[in-house]
Amino acid sequence: MPDTSLLSRKPIAPNDRLIFALDVPTIEGARAWVDRLGDSVSFYKLGLEFCMGGGYFELLDELVARGKKVFADLKFYDVPATVAGAVRTLARSGAYCATLHGVSSIYNHAVPVKGAMKLLAVTVLTSFDTTDVAELGWSGPVEELVSLRARKAVAAGMDGLICSGLEAARLRREIGAAPLIITPGIRAANERGGDDQKRTMTLAEAFQAGADHIVVGRPIRNAPDPREAAAAMQEEIARIFT
Repeated sequence: MPDTSLLSRKPIAPNDRLIFALDVPTIEGARAWVDRLGDSVSFYKLGLEFCMGGGYFELLDELVARGKKVFADLKFYDVPATVAGAVRTLARSGAYCATLHGVSSIYNHAVPVKGAMKLLAVTVLTSFDTTDVAELGWSGPVEELVSLRARKAVAAGMDGLICSGLEAARLRREIGAAPLIITPGIRAANERGGDDQKRTMTLAEAFQAGADHIVVGRPIRNAPDPREAAAAMQEEIARIFT
C-alpha cells in the first residue's frame, strides 16, 4: 500500500487539484484548448509565454466568468516596491494565485497587498539541477537551497510554494501541513527525461509526497486525446483522495 501519511487534507475539490499549463502564444490558441478540455479541467496556469502574446487579462476574465480558477504564473522578481505594485494590481484581476521569486524583503512588501489572492514562492525551478544552482553561487545540494527558500517564504507570510515533487515530502515535514504546495514537472512513469524538466515525478508520487496541486502540460497537450488524458488524471486524483 502507498504511504498516505503526507497526503493533503485541505478541503480542495479533487477536480481543482489538477492545473493545466496553458502554455500557448495566442488567445485564440488558449481559447481552443479551454473549449477542447471542457469540464475535464477547472484550473488553468497562465504563464509568461501567453502573457507576451497579448490578451492575458482578457482570457483571465473569461476563465473566471466560466467558473475556472487561474494560476497567474508570472514569477515576479524586482525591487520590493515594484513587485508590491504588480501584486496589488494583479490581485484585482480575480486570479486565484500568483508566483514570486525573491527573498524576505520582497515577500514582506508583497504579502500585505495581495488581498484574497494567494502568493506562492518559487523555490528552485524544476529545470534546475546542481550545476545550475552552482552558477547562482550555491555550493550545496539543490534540496537544501529549496528548504532554505521555503522556510524564509513561509516565515514572511507567503501562502505556499512551488517545488519539485522530489522536494515536496521534505518540505511538508519541515513547514507543516498549512502552506500550499504546487508541484510542476509531472510526467508519466514511462516519459521521464527528454525535455527541459530535470526534477520530475508522477502524479501519484507528487500527491503522496504532500502536494496540494499539480501542474500538468505536455502529458495532456501531447496525448492523442487531450480531454481523455485530463479526465483519466482526474479519475486517478479522485481515487487518491477518496
